[in-house]
Amino acid sequence: MPLAPSWAQYDSSQPVTPELILIGRVQHVVSEMLRSMPNFTCVETIERSQRTPSTKKFQLLDTIRLEVALAEGRELYAWPGSPKFEETDVTKLVGGMGAIGTGDFALHAKSIFLTGQAKFHYLGLEDVNGKPAHKFHYKVPMTASKYLMRVAGAEGEVGYQGHVWHDKDSLDLIRLEMTVDEIPRQIPLARGYKLIEYARLPIGDRTYVLPVMMDMTLTGVQGLDSRNKTVFSRCKQYSGESTLIFDEPAPDATPAAAQVVVTLPKDLLLNTKLVETLDLSKAATGDPVNFEVTKNAQRDGQILVPKGARISARLDQVVCRDFPFGHCFVAIVPLRIDFENKTGAFPASIDIPSLERSMQTMFNNLRPELRLPPAEIGMASKGSSLLLLRGNRPKLSSGYSMVWRTLKAPGDQ
Repeated sequence: MPLAPSWAQYDSSQPVTPELILIGRVQHVVSEMLRSMPNFTCVETIERSQRTPSTKKFQLLDTIRLEVALAEGRELYAWPGSPKFEETDVTKLVGGMGAIGTGDFALHAKSIFLTGQAKFHYLGLEDVNGKPAHKFHYKVPMTASKYLMRVAGAEGEVGYQGHVWHDKDSLDLIRLEMTVDEIPRQIPLARGYKLIEYARLPIGDRTYVLPVMMDMTLTGVQGLDSRNKTVFSRCKQYSGESTLIFDEPAPDATPAAAQVVVTLPKDLLLNTKLVETLDLSKAATGDPVNFEVTKNAQRDGQILVPKGARISARLDQVVCRDFPFGHCFVAIVPLRIDFENKTGAFPASIDIPSLERSMQTMFNNLRPELRLPPAEIGMASKGSSLLLLRGNRPKLSSGYSMVWRTLKAPGDQ
């Protein structure tokens, strides 16, 4: 891959300096890093928080867990355990009130290092995590930028500058810093800052330079700071949707029964229990939540769902507050039910304990305006059910009993 002209800012009338040689070497290393990067997935854990101009401490809004894939240069997202990734707007996927960002895997590095739009200046060696690193300043003006930023429905390309650090010996990229300082008038943003940390991680039988942490803060024109701190983990190679072919079965083996799609009738009550403990101090939006049916669900003498059936759900929102006492609102989205060779969508709502009963018991002596669920819980996905739990990030132990009532399936008359 040829060197980008503005990287080295080559001028044939000027002598080739050690700085230009170093810049060229670093650009080559980054080019090879991006060229050889495989399709891979990582678990992305995001903590979103906000701070008003009058406060010094950020207040946690929510924690989100996603799977993100880099496939053929595109960033794809999915909830953990989903059967496939989608090239979708991540802001629509996660919702909520906090800041969200993209481009952390490779897109920012490509824009800065490989497009030929950034101008660089070498600043010498600096200690990073106990090791010497080459430090460069760079700038990408708004007129040459392709960095699209969207805030409160308004969007536009922004200009930015910052620093990059490279390991003194290997020249691996180890840190990338961005400060958004040229902002179109229509975007209600005063400034933006992003820091990405990199490290060598194993994928398959090789190691690659991948992002391990991202910290972003956006400051609105009214002074509100929105922070997004993301940690990447459990990275592995991604081969896309595929079919696994195993050894041929023995000639006398019983063939597996074909899977049957089922649709459950409305208002069928299913007694269930939590399969794994749900610890709200560690839980994040997007985490899978699984239930097991504890009693045959019957209608007209026919067993429609047997004991032992599994219900797959997703944690959609967790909003915890300390006032007027420790409590958490929890939104759970039911997804699928599986038993024997049957599977199907599971539109349902939590029947017992009901949200209304929990709120009356817990908030009975409060003023009416203090009994309302927080605004964030109103952003829960359509089809989710709400629980209200007392305590400071309480636990729901495995075996916790819950009754689900089936709803009308989409498309039913």
